[in-house]
Amino acid sequence: MIFMLKRTLLPLTSMVLVLGLTGLASQVETVDASTYGNGVQVTIPKKMQGTWYSYDRNAHNGTKITFTEHTVNGKPIFTQEAWTISDYFNGRIANQKNFDKVTQNWMSGKTTKMKNDTFYEIDPWITFENWSLYRVVPQTINGKKHNVLVYSSRYDGGNYFRSKKLAKKMKDYKFKKVNYTL
Repeated sequence: MIFMLKRTLLPLTSMVLVLGLTGLASQVETVDASTYGNGVQVTIPKKMQGTWYSYDRNAHNGTKITFTEHTVNGKPIFTQEAWTISDYFNGRIANQKNFDKVTQNWMSGKTTKMKNDTFYEIDPWITFENWSLYRVVPQTINGKKHNVLVYSSRYDGGNYFRSKKLAKKMKDYKFKKVNYTL
């Protein structure tokens, strides 16, 4: 009788355990990414995509920056809902730890018009007064046309070039008709 009870209880216990775990797994909350304030992925214009180099003394994002269709330096770029920053800094994010984990590698992006120029503003997801504005400006250097990625932080600015050699040669150069501070 005891042997029969053990043979019956083991499969029943296993079945209850499996059903219980399945029930728990189905209760795990899946959170829509837009919960973290992100809208659509930003599309970077083709002429801005690729790798750019700068040897400016205060290069805005280091000596190399790479844009793909939807990323900068491998980090996805999203539009950001207006409430995100204020809720973050005012402590109104329900699960701060989860928010930080999910968004740690996200960048916010938008198109910004300033002084009759269109810039792509790309910043860390949570930031305070950290502006990174980019636009491609055709320039003639030594009689040859080049696309130059101009950057501005609204306080200073500079250039990125398609080649390291040209970036080294043009270190800290400011083109006359380009407004670097906004």
